[in-house]
Amino acid sequence: MNMHLRLAKIVIKGFLRKKYQQQVDIPSVLSMRVWPMDLDINLHQNNGRYLSCMDLGRFDLAFQIGLHIPMFKNRWQPLLGSSTIRYRKSLAPFQRFELVTSIAGWDDKWIFMQQTFSVGKETYALAATKVLFRDRSGNIPTADLMRHANIAAQSPELPAWMLEWRRADQALGAQIKFQN
Repeated sequence: MNMHLRLAKIVIKGFLRKKYQQQVDIPSVLSMRVWPMDLDINLHQNNGRYLSCMDLGRFDLAFQIGLHIPMFKNRWQPLLGSSTIRYRKSLAPFQRFELVTSIAGWDDKWIFMQQTFSVGKETYALAATKVLFRDRSGNIPTADLMRHANIAAQSPELPAWMLEWRRADQALGAQIKFQN
């Protein structure tokens, strides 16, 4: 239930926002707290809850750059293609944390994002994700997404670690195709 409340807060805040940024280098920053429903049997935030929080961070960033308007108007569905996360420290019950979501770069199909869970200046977890948007006719080219968000910038170069993750992810995708 608390994820629905968190999502509702992001959606309401997003629609009430008067100004949208047309820059990809300003991250979304969400302040959250670990609630009892977020815990696993080890009494720290469940690994699946991190992924659900990451959904909220990507949603907030879409609202922040103004993509929610064409997304709802055109019935675009944001889809997660792949993600990886590295946990460093556990988030404890009732602990406050920030989720910072930023666009690392993009290609013709995918938008690559970095998502960081932190307390103060200390990183608790770091994740990489790739997302795309799809409508009834198929995937929306990234260039169209950027145009709808009034972003004229070229993709920044992906950090070296994310390029390595991208290569590993492509190899994993090829393995799935091979097995089918």
